[in-house]
Amino acid sequence: MDFFSDTAWWTSFAAALAASTVSALSKPIKSFRFLFGCLTWLAAVVLTGMTCGIFSAIAAFTFSLLWALLLFVLTLLFSGVKLMEKKRYG
Repeated sequence: MDFFSDTAWWTSFAAALAASTVSALSKPIKSFRFLFGCLTWLAAVVLTGMTCGIFSAIAAFTFSLLWALLLFVLTLLFSGVKLMEKKRYG
């Protein structure tokens, strides 16, 4: 767990979080932005593994994947609420 004090890990972890955020919040899932975000996220996780070790890559992978899933579920939830409002009051 020594990688938490490494600046390279935090930088690559921030890149992985940013890429997973772009992938999770892209509106049409079939878009270029989604694919680009996924590939960038994968590259950031691989870079983390190459510079800081396998355990740091697993940590970056897990945290960024959970963040992306949380954002994706929240996006689906809020878009569903907006759709329900349109159907009821529209």
